[in-house]
Amino acid sequence: MKVLFMTCGIGMGHISRDITLAKRLEKENVGIAFASYGSGYEMLLKSKKYKIFKLPDIQLYSGDGELDIKYTAKKSIGIPFIFLKSIYNEYKIIKKFKPDVVIGDSHYSAPITCKISKIPCILITNELTLNFAELYPDKKIIKYVENGLKKFIGDVSNQCNTIIIPDIENSIEIPPKLMDITTFTGPLLKRKLQEIEDKNELRKKLGFHEEDKIILVTVGGSKFGKRLLNVIIDSAKWIDSDKIIIVTGPQIQSDFIQNSDKIVKKEFLEDIMEWMKISDVVISLAGHNTTMELASLGIPNVLIPIDNHSEQIKNALNMKKYGISIIKSINKLNPKEFADEINEILHDEDLKQKAEAVKKEFSKYDGKGNAAKIILKYAKYKK
Repeated sequence: MKVLFMTCGIGMGHISRDITLAKRLEKENVGIAFASYGSGYEMLLKSKKYKIFKLPDIQLYSGDGELDIKYTAKKSIGIPFIFLKSIYNEYKIIKKFKPDVVIGDSHYSAPITCKISKIPCILITNELTLNFAELYPDKKIIKYVENGLKKFIGDVSNQCNTIIIPDIENSIEIPPKLMDITTFTGPLLKRKLQEIEDKNELRKKLGFHEEDKIILVTVGGSKFGKRLLNVIIDSAKWIDSDKIIIVTGPQIQSDFIQNSDKIVKKEFLEDIMEWMKISDVVISLAGHNTTMELASLGIPNVLIPIDNHSEQIKNALNMKKYGISIIKSINKLNPKEFADEINEILHDEDLKQKAEAVKKEFSKYDGKGNAAKIILKYAKYKK
Protein backbone atom coordinates (compact mmCIF):
# COMPACT_ATOMS: atom_id res chain seq x y z
CA MET A 1 0.00 0.00 0.00
CA LYS A 2 1.36 3.44 -0.98
CA VAL A 3 0.38 7.00 0.01
CA LEU A 4 1.45 10.20 -1.75
CA PHE A 5 1.39 13.50 0.16
CA MET A 6 0.98 16.64 -1.96
CA THR A 7 1.77 19.33 0.56
CA CYS A 8 1.60 23.11 0.65
CA GLY A 9 5.22 24.26 0.87
CA ILE A 10 4.67 27.72 2.35
CA GLY A 11 6.24 27.63 5.82
CA MET A 12 7.01 24.39 7.67
CA GLY A 13 3.69 23.68 9.40
CA HIS A 14 2.03 21.67 6.63
CA ILE A 15 5.09 19.51 5.97
CA SER A 16 5.70 19.04 9.70
CA ARG A 17 2.24 17.64 10.40
CA ASP A 18 2.34 15.48 7.26
CA ILE A 19 5.68 13.94 8.24
CA THR A 20 4.10 13.19 11.62
CA LEU A 21 1.20 11.44 9.90
CA ALA A 22 3.56 9.65 7.49
CA LYS A 23 5.48 8.15 10.42
CA ARG A 24 2.21 6.85 11.86
CA LEU A 25 1.26 5.28 8.52
CA GLU A 26 4.67 3.62 8.21
CA LYS A 27 3.73 1.56 11.27
CA GLU A 28 1.05 0.00 9.02
CA ASN A 29 3.69 -0.86 6.39
CA VAL A 30 2.59 1.97 4.09
CA GLY A 31 5.07 3.28 1.51
CA ILE A 32 5.32 7.08 1.54
CA ALA A 33 6.30 9.77 -0.98
CA PHE A 34 5.99 13.55 -0.88
CA ALA A 35 5.46 16.27 -3.50
CA SER A 36 5.99 19.88 -2.43
CA TYR A 37 7.81 23.18 -3.07
CA GLY A 38 9.32 26.13 -1.18
CA SER A 39 10.22 25.75 2.50
CA GLY A 40 8.37 22.45 2.66
CA TYR A 41 10.47 20.97 -0.13
CA GLU A 42 13.67 22.23 1.53
CA MET A 43 12.65 20.64 4.83
CA LEU A 44 12.01 17.31 3.10
CA LEU A 45 15.42 17.44 1.42
CA LYS A 46 17.07 17.88 4.82
CA SER A 47 15.19 14.92 6.27
CA LYS A 48 16.66 12.59 3.58
CA LYS A 49 14.04 10.00 4.48
CA TYR A 50 11.30 10.02 1.85
CA LYS A 51 11.04 9.91 -1.90
CA ILE A 52 10.42 13.56 -2.91
CA PHE A 53 8.97 15.16 -6.01
CA LYS A 54 9.23 18.89 -6.79
CA LEU A 55 6.08 20.93 -7.52
CA PRO A 56 5.92 24.41 -9.10
CA ASP A 57 6.43 27.21 -6.58
CA ILE A 58 3.55 29.26 -5.19
CA GLN A 59 4.58 32.50 -3.50
CA LEU A 60 3.11 34.96 -1.02
CA TYR A 61 4.56 38.48 -1.07
CA SER A 62 5.54 40.31 2.09
CA GLY A 63 6.09 43.80 3.37
CA ASP A 64 7.81 44.53 6.68
CA GLY A 65 6.57 41.57 8.71
CA GLU A 66 3.23 41.37 6.96
CA LEU A 67 1.52 39.61 4.08
CA ASP A 68 1.08 42.10 1.23
CA ILE A 69 -2.37 41.07 0.02
CA LYS A 70 -2.68 43.87 -2.51
CA TYR A 71 0.58 42.98 -4.25
CA THR A 72 -0.12 39.24 -3.99
CA ALA A 73 -3.53 39.85 -5.59
CA LYS A 74 -1.96 41.81 -8.43
CA LYS A 75 0.59 39.05 -9.00
CA SER A 76 -2.14 36.37 -8.96
CA ILE A 77 -2.65 36.74 -12.72
CA GLY A 78 -0.10 33.94 -13.14
CA ILE A 79 -1.77 31.56 -10.70
CA PRO A 80 -3.99 29.79 -13.30
CA PHE A 81 -0.87 28.89 -15.29
CA ILE A 82 0.92 27.63 -12.14
CA PHE A 83 -2.20 25.68 -11.20
CA LEU A 84 -2.37 23.93 -14.58
CA LYS A 85 1.37 23.32 -14.51
CA SER A 86 1.01 21.79 -11.06
CA ILE A 87 -1.79 19.46 -12.23
CA TYR A 88 0.38 18.33 -15.14
CA ASN A 89 3.31 17.61 -12.80
CA GLU A 90 1.08 15.89 -10.24
CA TYR A 91 -0.42 13.65 -12.92
CA LYS A 92 3.07 12.52 -13.96
CA ILE A 93 4.06 11.92 -10.33
CA ILE A 94 0.96 9.77 -9.74
CA LYS A 95 1.71 7.74 -12.85
CA LYS A 96 5.27 7.20 -11.65
CA PHE A 97 4.66 6.47 -7.95
CA LYS A 98 1.28 4.70 -8.37
CA PRO A 99 -0.16 5.54 -4.92
CA ASP A 100 -3.33 3.97 -3.54
CA VAL A 101 -4.46 7.32 -2.16
CA VAL A 102 -3.29 10.95 -2.36
CA ILE A 103 -3.28 13.33 0.62
CA GLY A 104 -3.53 16.99 -0.39
CA ASP A 105 -2.53 19.16 2.56
CA SER A 106 -3.91 22.64 1.72
CA HIS A 107 -2.89 21.88 -1.88
CA TYR A 108 -6.07 22.47 -3.83
CA SER A 109 -5.05 21.15 -7.24
CA ALA A 110 -4.74 17.63 -5.76
CA PRO A 111 -8.49 16.76 -5.87
CA ILE A 112 -8.67 17.70 -9.58
CA THR A 113 -5.54 15.71 -10.45
CA CYS A 114 -6.92 12.73 -8.55
CA LYS A 115 -10.24 12.93 -10.43
CA ILE A 116 -8.32 12.81 -13.71
CA SER A 117 -6.17 9.96 -12.42
CA LYS A 118 -9.17 8.10 -10.94
CA ILE A 119 -7.58 7.75 -7.52
CA PRO A 120 -8.97 8.56 -4.03
CA CYS A 121 -8.04 11.97 -2.63
CA ILE A 122 -8.14 13.18 0.98
CA LEU A 123 -7.79 16.87 1.78
CA ILE A 124 -6.15 18.02 5.02
CA THR A 125 -6.87 21.63 5.90
CA ASN A 126 -7.59 23.98 8.77
CA GLU A 127 -9.05 26.70 6.52
CA LEU A 128 -12.15 26.33 4.32
CA THR A 129 -13.28 29.97 4.35
CA LEU A 130 -11.52 33.27 3.70
CA ASN A 131 -12.02 36.70 5.24
CA PHE A 132 -9.20 38.92 4.05
CA ALA A 133 -11.44 41.26 2.00
CA GLU A 134 -12.59 42.91 5.23
CA LEU A 135 -9.01 44.05 5.79
CA TYR A 136 -9.25 46.16 2.63
CA PRO A 137 -12.93 47.19 2.36
CA ASP A 138 -12.15 49.88 -0.22
CA LYS A 139 -10.18 47.63 -2.57
CA LYS A 140 -12.46 45.94 -5.10
CA ILE A 141 -9.67 43.71 -6.43
CA ILE A 142 -9.29 42.08 -2.99
CA LYS A 143 -13.00 41.28 -2.72
CA TYR A 144 -13.01 40.01 -6.29
CA VAL A 145 -10.06 37.69 -5.63
CA GLU A 146 -11.54 36.47 -2.33
CA ASN A 147 -14.95 35.68 -3.84
CA GLY A 148 -13.26 33.74 -6.61
CA LEU A 149 -11.05 31.84 -4.17
CA LYS A 150 -13.97 30.98 -1.88
CA LYS A 151 -15.93 29.47 -4.75
CA PHE A 152 -12.82 27.71 -6.04
CA ILE A 153 -11.90 26.20 -2.64
CA GLY A 154 -15.48 25.08 -2.07
CA ASP A 155 -15.84 23.50 -5.51
CA VAL A 156 -12.43 21.81 -5.46
CA SER A 157 -12.80 20.55 -1.89
CA ASN A 158 -16.09 18.96 -2.87
CA GLN A 159 -14.21 16.86 -5.45
CA CYS A 160 -12.18 14.96 -2.85
CA ASN A 161 -13.41 11.85 -1.06
CA THR A 162 -13.14 13.32 2.43
CA ILE A 163 -11.70 16.26 4.36
CA ILE A 164 -9.63 15.98 7.54
CA ILE A 165 -9.55 18.95 9.93
CA PRO A 166 -6.54 18.50 12.29
CA ASP A 167 -8.24 20.30 15.18
CA ILE A 168 -10.92 19.70 17.82
CA GLU A 169 -14.66 19.73 17.09
CA ASN A 170 -16.26 22.97 15.84
CA SER A 171 -12.95 24.83 15.78
CA ILE A 172 -13.46 26.23 12.27
CA GLU A 173 -16.40 27.12 10.05
CA ILE A 174 -17.40 24.39 7.57
CA PRO A 175 -19.38 25.38 4.44
CA PRO A 176 -22.75 23.52 4.46
CA LYS A 177 -22.03 21.58 1.26
CA LEU A 178 -18.84 20.12 2.80
CA MET A 179 -20.28 19.08 6.17
CA ASP A 180 -20.99 15.47 5.18
CA ILE A 181 -17.44 14.77 4.03
CA THR A 182 -15.58 16.56 6.85
CA THR A 183 -14.10 15.01 10.02
CA PHE A 184 -12.38 16.71 12.97
CA THR A 185 -9.62 14.29 13.94
CA GLY A 186 -7.79 16.34 16.58
CA PRO A 187 -4.27 17.80 16.14
CA LEU A 188 -1.58 15.85 14.29
CA LEU A 189 1.03 16.02 17.04
CA LYS A 190 4.55 14.65 16.58
CA ARG A 191 4.31 12.80 19.88
CA LYS A 192 1.55 11.66 22.19
CA LEU A 193 1.48 13.87 25.25
CA GLN A 194 1.94 10.93 27.62
CA GLU A 195 5.15 9.96 25.76
CA ILE A 196 6.88 13.28 26.51
CA GLU A 197 9.02 13.36 29.63
CA ASP A 198 8.26 15.41 32.72
CA LYS A 199 9.11 19.13 32.44
CA ASN A 200 11.95 18.97 34.96
CA GLU A 201 13.42 15.84 33.38
CA LEU A 202 13.38 17.55 30.00
CA ARG A 203 15.08 20.63 31.41
CA LYS A 204 17.86 18.50 32.81
CA LYS A 205 18.22 16.64 29.48
CA LEU A 206 18.35 19.88 27.47
CA GLY A 207 20.79 21.60 29.83
CA PHE A 208 18.57 23.94 31.86
CA HIS A 209 17.89 24.27 35.59
CA GLU A 210 14.61 23.33 37.25
CA GLU A 211 14.13 26.84 38.68
CA ASP A 212 14.90 28.72 35.42
CA LYS A 213 12.29 31.06 33.97
CA ILE A 214 12.33 30.18 30.25
CA ILE A 215 10.82 32.00 27.27
CA LEU A 216 10.68 30.28 23.86
CA VAL A 217 10.35 32.44 20.74
CA THR A 218 9.65 30.70 17.44
CA VAL A 219 8.71 32.08 14.02
CA GLY A 220 8.27 28.85 12.04
CA GLY A 221 9.46 28.36 8.50
CA SER A 222 8.67 31.73 6.91
CA LYS A 223 10.58 35.00 6.63
CA PHE A 224 7.71 37.01 8.15
CA GLY A 225 8.98 36.70 11.72
CA LYS A 226 12.22 38.70 11.56
CA ARG A 227 10.52 41.89 12.76
CA LEU A 228 9.19 40.04 15.81
CA LEU A 229 12.67 38.71 16.60
CA ASN A 230 14.06 42.26 16.51
CA VAL A 231 11.42 43.37 19.02
CA ILE A 232 12.27 40.43 21.31
CA ILE A 233 15.96 41.30 21.20
CA ASP A 234 15.16 44.91 22.13
CA SER A 235 12.83 43.72 24.93
CA ALA A 236 15.20 41.10 26.38
CA LYS A 237 16.86 43.33 28.99
CA TRP A 238 13.47 44.00 30.65
CA ILE A 239 12.09 40.45 30.48
CA ASP A 240 12.17 38.70 33.86
CA SER A 241 13.53 35.38 32.59
CA ASP A 242 16.76 33.43 32.88
CA LYS A 243 16.77 32.21 29.28
CA ILE A 244 15.18 33.38 26.04
CA ILE A 245 15.41 30.64 23.40
CA ILE A 246 15.05 32.11 19.90
CA VAL A 247 14.29 29.76 16.98
CA THR A 248 14.78 31.56 13.66
CA GLY A 249 13.77 28.84 11.18
CA PRO A 250 15.46 28.21 7.80
CA GLN A 251 14.31 31.44 6.11
CA ILE A 252 15.98 33.85 8.56
CA GLN A 253 19.73 34.19 9.04
CA SER A 254 20.55 34.36 12.75
CA ASP A 255 23.71 36.49 12.49
CA PHE A 256 21.87 39.63 13.65
CA ILE A 257 21.21 37.98 17.05
CA GLN A 258 24.04 38.46 19.53
CA ASN A 259 24.94 35.51 21.73
CA SER A 260 24.63 36.13 25.46
CA ASP A 261 24.08 34.28 28.74
CA LYS A 262 20.37 35.10 28.45
CA ILE A 263 19.69 34.52 24.74
CA VAL A 264 20.04 31.06 23.21
CA LYS A 265 19.61 31.01 19.44
CA LYS A 266 18.63 27.99 17.36
CA GLU A 267 17.91 27.67 13.64
CA PHE A 268 15.88 24.48 13.98
CA LEU A 269 14.69 22.16 16.75
CA GLU A 270 14.11 18.49 15.96
CA ASP A 271 11.37 18.15 18.58
CA ILE A 272 9.96 21.59 19.31
CA MET A 273 7.26 20.12 21.57
CA GLU A 274 9.97 19.23 24.10
CA TRP A 275 11.25 22.81 24.03
CA MET A 276 7.72 24.16 24.37
CA LYS A 277 7.14 21.94 27.38
CA ILE A 278 10.21 23.25 29.24
CA SER A 279 9.07 26.84 28.63
CA ASP A 280 7.03 29.02 30.95
CA VAL A 281 5.79 31.19 28.06
CA VAL A 282 5.97 30.74 24.29
CA ILE A 283 5.96 33.70 21.90
CA SER A 284 5.15 32.83 18.30
CA LEU A 285 3.52 33.65 15.02
CA ALA A 286 0.11 32.02 14.74
CA GLY A 287 0.61 29.08 12.42
CA HIS A 288 -2.00 26.37 12.95
CA ASN A 289 0.46 23.61 13.80
CA THR A 290 2.11 25.77 16.45
CA THR A 291 -1.20 26.76 18.04
CA MET A 292 -2.25 23.10 18.23
CA GLU A 293 1.00 22.14 19.96
CA LEU A 294 0.64 24.97 22.47
CA ALA A 295 -2.98 24.12 23.28
CA SER A 296 -2.23 20.40 23.59
CA LEU A 297 0.71 21.02 25.92
CA GLY A 298 -1.16 23.70 27.88
CA ILE A 299 1.49 26.43 27.58
CA PRO A 300 0.61 30.12 28.21
CA ASN A 301 1.56 32.03 25.09
CA VAL A 302 1.70 35.26 23.14
CA LEU A 303 0.62 35.00 19.51
CA ILE A 304 1.51 37.57 16.88
CA PRO A 305 -0.34 36.66 13.67
CA ILE A 306 1.21 37.85 10.42
CA ASP A 307 -0.53 41.10 9.52
CA ASN A 308 -3.18 40.68 6.80
CA HIS A 309 -2.88 36.88 6.98
CA SER A 310 -6.51 35.82 7.46
CA GLU A 311 -5.69 32.23 8.44
CA GLN A 312 -3.19 33.25 11.13
CA ILE A 313 -5.63 35.86 12.46
CA LYS A 314 -8.31 33.16 12.72
CA ASN A 315 -5.86 30.77 14.42
CA ALA A 316 -5.02 33.43 17.00
CA LEU A 317 -8.67 34.26 17.70
CA ASN A 318 -9.49 30.56 18.10
CA MET A 319 -6.71 30.26 20.67
CA LYS A 320 -7.83 33.41 22.50
CA LYS A 321 -11.16 31.79 23.38
CA TYR A 322 -9.32 29.15 25.44
CA GLY A 323 -8.02 31.89 27.74
CA ILE A 324 -4.30 31.01 27.55
CA SER A 325 -3.23 33.25 24.67
CA ILE A 326 -2.48 36.96 24.48
CA ILE A 327 -2.86 38.31 20.94
CA LYS A 328 -0.66 41.18 19.79
CA SER A 329 -0.13 43.07 16.52
CA ILE A 330 3.45 43.37 15.32
CA ASN A 331 2.78 47.01 14.41
CA LYS A 332 1.86 47.88 18.01
CA LEU A 333 4.73 46.25 19.86
CA ASN A 334 6.76 48.59 22.05
CA PRO A 335 9.80 46.74 23.48
CA LYS A 336 9.41 47.95 27.10
CA GLU A 337 5.62 47.55 27.18
CA PHE A 338 5.91 44.14 25.54
CA ALA A 339 8.43 43.03 28.16
CA ASP A 340 6.06 44.16 30.91
CA GLU A 341 3.22 42.09 29.40
CA ILE A 342 5.45 39.03 29.14
CA ASN A 343 6.43 39.45 32.80
CA GLU A 344 2.76 39.57 33.80
CA ILE A 345 2.14 36.29 31.99
CA LEU A 346 5.16 34.69 33.65
CA HIS A 347 3.68 35.36 37.09
CA ASP A 348 -0.02 34.76 36.33
CA GLU A 349 -1.08 31.68 38.32
CA ASP A 350 -4.67 31.85 37.01
CA LEU A 351 -3.36 31.55 33.46
CA LYS A 352 -1.45 28.41 34.40
CA GLN A 353 -4.64 26.81 35.76
CA LYS A 354 -6.52 27.64 32.55
CA ALA A 355 -3.67 26.11 30.56
CA GLU A 356 -4.06 22.82 32.44
CA ALA A 357 -7.79 22.75 31.61
CA VAL A 358 -7.08 23.33 27.91
CA LYS A 359 -4.47 20.57 27.95
CA LYS A 360 -7.05 18.18 29.42
CA GLU A 361 -9.59 19.02 26.67
CA PHE A 362 -7.11 18.47 23.84
CA SER A 363 -5.80 15.23 25.37
CA LYS A 364 -9.11 13.52 24.47
CA TYR A 365 -8.03 13.31 20.82
CA ASP A 366 -5.68 10.94 19.02
CA GLY A 367 -5.27 12.99 15.84
CA LYS A 368 -2.66 10.77 14.19
CA GLY A 369 -4.59 7.59 14.90
CA ASN A 370 -7.91 9.03 13.73
CA ALA A 371 -6.41 10.41 10.52
CA ALA A 372 -4.52 7.19 9.79
CA LYS A 373 -7.74 5.14 10.02
CA ILE A 374 -9.44 7.40 7.47
CA ILE A 375 -6.49 7.22 5.07
CA LEU A 376 -6.18 3.42 5.29
CA LYS A 377 -9.90 3.09 4.66
CA TYR A 378 -9.76 4.99 1.38
CA ALA A 379 -6.48 3.41 0.30
CA LYS A 380 -8.15 -0.01 0.43
CA TYR A 381 -10.97 1.18 -1.83
CA LYS A 382 -8.75 2.28 -4.71
CA LYS A 383 -10.53 1.56 -7.97
